[in-house]
Amino acid sequence: MEKDFQDKDAIKKLKSLAEDIRFCMYTTYTNGKIESRPMTTLEIDEQGNAWFFTSRKTEIGDSTNHGEPVTLIYSEPKNNTYISVSGTAEIVESETRKEELWNPMSKAWFPEGKEDPNLVVLKVTTDEAAYWDATSSQMVVFFSMVKAVLTGSTPDGGDHGKLNLA
Repeated sequence: MEKDFQDKDAIKKLKSLAEDIRFCMYTTYTNGKIESRPMTTLEIDEQGNAWFFTSRKTEIGDSTNHGEPVTLIYSEPKNNTYISVSGTAEIVESETRKEELWNPMSKAWFPEGKEDPNLVVLKVTTDEAAYWDATSSQMVVFFSMVKAVLTGSTPDGGDHGKLNLA
């Protein structure tokens, strides 16, 4: 069933879906090529922005231009949940934000901690998203597909729609 959301409802839907997934493919278009890298989402804030840590030693941390268009792809096949988020990226120089976002798992990537001189905060200001959410059990999804095959109909794919976040 198609369900589109606007503004605060769109942000609430994005947070409810993406925060449970945690990992996304951070996708850019560089030199005529689409490039994707896995990233850990630290937070989706009250404005719907996604926040990450990265290193100045990486391509993202070294060459992200303010306002660079990016796409975040979230996928949780186990729960049949998928999200594609469009937005713009920027490096945010803020010790306060580093402190707010830091968690014990961050130390695995940044052993020097919050004081690591190469640790930077990456913010993706989200514009819009599309989602597909069929969180029914795998058996329900399977029987929906079997029913569709037998009846010549289309299986119930769960909820999907657009999220207007801007």
